[in-house]
Amino acid sequence: MKKYSALIIITTSLFACTNNSNGFEKNQDKIYEPASLEASTPIDTRDTITVIASGANMSEMQFDTKLIKVPAQKQITIKLVNESTDATMPHNFVVIKNGTANDVGQAGYKHLDNAYVSPQDENVFGHTPLAQINETVYLTFTTPNAGEHQFICSYPGHWGMMKGSFITE
Repeated sequence: MKKYSALIIITTSLFACTNNSNGFEKNQDKIYEPASLEASTPIDTRDTITVIASGANMSEMQFDTKLIKVPAQKQITIKLVNESTDATMPHNFVVIKNGTANDVGQAGYKHLDNAYVSPQDENVFGHTPLAQINETVYLTFTTPNAGEHQFICSYPGHWGMMKGSFITE
């Protein structure tokens, strides 16, 4: 199980372990516990969710979670830690409208200068910069309206495997 900073308040539970051929053995749900529901509360470490990207190659790349639950219309910070071991494995974290991963990924090919995310893409709620190996990057944004959304890594070829549900309540 991954170690999390004592300052980060998240609740985790394990998905069922599997022995499938894609190298994913366990994932964790991350449920955000707000520090305060007051809109004026500034962002601090209690409003931060840590997501870890890992893998030594294309078949092993993954986020450490497949589900994140957060309050709707709440300002939060996503902390993306890239623990990949191959220098050709940069990652980002992109929150998108449900069902648009392929569209967002395809549109991002032309935008290396914007972490492979089209700045005009209306399907994107927010994204981190690219995190190289052993690098940590951040995204602070206001979560979308209540509903089921997604998160992906939009680096070319990654969004098919590196994705999950981003639920706002």
